[in-house]
Amino acid sequence: MLECRSLSARHGSFELADVSFAVPSGQYGVVIGPAGSGKTTLLETIAGVVPATAGALWLHGADATWLAPEARGVSLVYQHAYLFPHLSVAENIAYGAPTAEVAELVAKRLGADALTGRPVRALSGGERQLVALARAFARRPSVLLLDEPFSALDPRRRTLVRREVRALHREWGLTTLQVTHDFTEAGLLGDVAVLLDSGRALQSGAPEEVFRRPASPYIAEFLGAENVLAGVVRHLEDKSPDWLEGAPAPIAHGNHAIEFTAGPLTVYTIGDFPPGDGYAVIRAEEIVLSLEAPAGSARNRFRGVVSELATLGALTRVTVDAQGVQLVASLTTRSAKELAIAPGMHVTASFKAMAVHLC
Repeated sequence: MLECRSLSARHGSFELADVSFAVPSGQYGVVIGPAGSGKTTLLETIAGVVPATAGALWLHGADATWLAPEARGVSLVYQHAYLFPHLSVAENIAYGAPTAEVAELVAKRLGADALTGRPVRALSGGERQLVALARAFARRPSVLLLDEPFSALDPRRRTLVRREVRALHREWGLTTLQVTHDFTEAGLLGDVAVLLDSGRALQSGAPEEVFRRPASPYIAEFLGAENVLAGVVRHLEDKSPDWLEGAPAPIAHGNHAIEFTAGPLTVYTIGDFPPGDGYAVIRAEEIVLSLEAPAGSARNRFRGVVSELATLGALTRVTVDAQGVQLVASLTTRSAKELAIAPGMHVTASFKAMAVHLC
């Protein structure tokens, strides 16, 4: 296991402060956050390159806070690779490997074997990253730290290498922590997601939980939630039709039928959020557009006017003005064309009560 317990460190004027999260043994963690949030400093503190100033770092059940970097069993791959310029590609990959066979296996798996006869200075940025990844894996570390390891690769190579890295991680039972700016990559790779900002861990957990249930409106907007509405929460009475009469309260686990008022819109949802001010988050893919009021179980339906369309390949984002509140829906470009959606059209935007997350 890799566990940070209120871990703090200082790198120049930047401070990493009170960071806590855990990546269980053999799992893949991803760290996401804006530029300058401390992601690289976090990896360097775990690796021992930057010393901790407070808190604790535990690796595989033992306190490693004050261990020397070489005693931690950690491999760190920087975004810019940092290969040994005086060694060949083959010598870089073999550096620290237990056997030549392991180095050759890893080079082949990651596609770096075609580069072994070349000098380091002749490599492109993407090729350097391949060699750095192969060198890190060839050491057979217990913990692998990756700082934007695929950023210089072209899209096709990135997909292939990312798949092979995940496969090696599983086969060897590595505990891995990767920094990424790519939310799709975080969802594809991660078992645990950590959101870092200004040197602090704002939220951690399973990626689907972090993305679907952000802990604050700031996190929701950073993670790309298109609809973050400020409003007021009111609990509805625990009675029919929103409550099954006679049902014991423990079954509900503290959840209530909730009415959320955001300006002129009233949104219905279910949750345990307390009454008062709050925010409702609805992801764009949860909103369904139709020309007329649709049949179905969607609890929230709002008539509005299309104010904007933005198409990117197979995906189209549609902004609907519903009584002055902007709702953004995401649908396939094919669906948008079939509905002939255009600015000025009247449409119905609908979403289920369970699609609303309160924070």
